[in-house]
Amino acid sequence: MNYQTAVLSSLDEYLAFANAYESEEDRASDMRGRDERLLQFPHAVMLQVSFPERDFADRWCWQQFGPCWGECFQSHAEYRVCDLEEKHCHVGTWTSYFFVKTDYDFGFMEWYFSREEDRDRFLAFVPLIHWGENFPK
Repeated sequence: MNYQTAVLSSLDEYLAFANAYESEEDRASDMRGRDERLLQFPHAVMLQVSFPERDFADRWCWQQFGPCWGECFQSHAEYRVCDLEEKHCHVGTWTSYFFVKTDYDFGFMEWYFSREEDRDRFLAFVPLIHWGENFPK
């Protein structure tokens, strides 16, 4: 049995939270970045997750779809997939972005996929996302 706190969310839920806690400039920057990501990865899923769940879900995506596109942050991940320590990037068919913390080690995160079927597989996986083997109950 593992901790499970991830919940399916939406851009509207993020914006409602952000309107109360983030500056207008930060929200505008997040939306510009999101628009850019959606050009390459048009199929998105927003979750509210803990940091371990974020890393657990990223590991699953790496195992299913290959590397995450963009700068690699795996050296800080709870569930590492890439062993390279130096700064580097990967080319892939999916990516993710952490928007804002809602509490200590919790926040809004969105995953983006270039293929609709990959997004659908991720959506089917969402109920299985948990804190992982490093946090047994």
